[in-house]
Amino acid sequence: MRSRFALLSVTSRYLIRECLSVLLPVILMFLVLYLIVDFFERLDLLLRNHAAPISAVRYFVFKIPLMVTQIMPPAVLAAVLLSLGMLSRRNEIIALRASGVSLVQTAFPLLVLAAALSIGTLLWNEAVVPYCTRAYQDVNHVEIRKLPQRGVLNQREIWYHGTDGFYNIDEIEPRSKLLLGLMIYRTDPDFNLRSIIEVPSARWNGLVWVTRGATEHSVTYDGQIVIRQLAPDQVVIHEALDDFLEVHREPDELSYLDLRQRIHDLSRKGIDASSYLVDLNMKLAVPFTALVLACVAVPLAGRVQRHPSLAAIVGLGLALGFGYWVLLALSNALGESGVLPAVVSAWAASAIFLLLGGVLFLSSE
Repeated sequence: MRSRFALLSVTSRYLIRECLSVLLPVILMFLVLYLIVDFFERLDLLLRNHAAPISAVRYFVFKIPLMVTQIMPPAVLAAVLLSLGMLSRRNEIIALRASGVSLVQTAFPLLVLAAALSIGTLLWNEAVVPYCTRAYQDVNHVEIRKLPQRGVLNQREIWYHGTDGFYNIDEIEPRSKLLLGLMIYRTDPDFNLRSIIEVPSARWNGLVWVTRGATEHSVTYDGQIVIRQLAPDQVVIHEALDDFLEVHREPDELSYLDLRQRIHDLSRKGIDASSYLVDLNMKLAVPFTALVLACVAVPLAGRVQRHPSLAAIVGLGLALGFGYWVLLALSNALGESGVLPAVVSAWAASAIFLLLGGVLFLSSE
């Protein structure tokens, strides 16, 4: 019996093939729906800015890798429910159970497949998604919105070409409307350095920037350096918060290793980076959502033999999948607010649904 349900056995290969035969069309269907919805949401922006068709195509092509990551968990959930549900409707699951094969043994190759897809999604997020996300954001800003390319970013810092010169920014915090670790290199029209202003933090109050602890190092005509402290309203930053947000890099645009390096660099400079810890742990937790949902989907699909409506089982499974994302969003919000530790907030939904899957497996035997 054990050899019959080894990963490379005929039965296991048959179950995996049945699941993949459903999974691939489901992914394609979800992807097409995603593209259609996103296209009509962006249509007004594309027409208003007279975007070239090739720019629109480049935008959606570069966005596809992120779409694939987002649709993979619900696609796996739907594929497992449909494939096992159809096997049950054809009495194949009943035949396996009658021969003494447990639901856990039947589920093993499908869970291995879901685990492989989860690991593949994790690697995909590290290698492909960050680059493509940055690319479609650049296409959106420069080619579609016709905004100037004023920011130069690397993995550790942000350079912005402003009205008075160049800004070097350690961190932009959109939620708290803060610029942290700001260095302003003021230049004249000939790009000669006039002064350097160090600003530990600047907060946008909706109208102007209010700084804290700003120090200006001015260069006189005879080459002398004059240092003076500036009042909170004395630093003139002509750009608004939205201007800097155009060059702000979201966690989706960073791989796990890059985001971890950013947290390390900010902490080394004395900047609180705790808000990124939840995002860092989510980069590990979210790819395994496909495996977690598969653990719930398998015992649900096994109940088709007792509940003749396959549509009802699929509907219940998709409702549970929706419940998972609601729970994940709730725990994520609690983690960002500091109520839950970052690790707990990222993995709490997975732990709860794995427990639910275990209960469903036991009740199905």
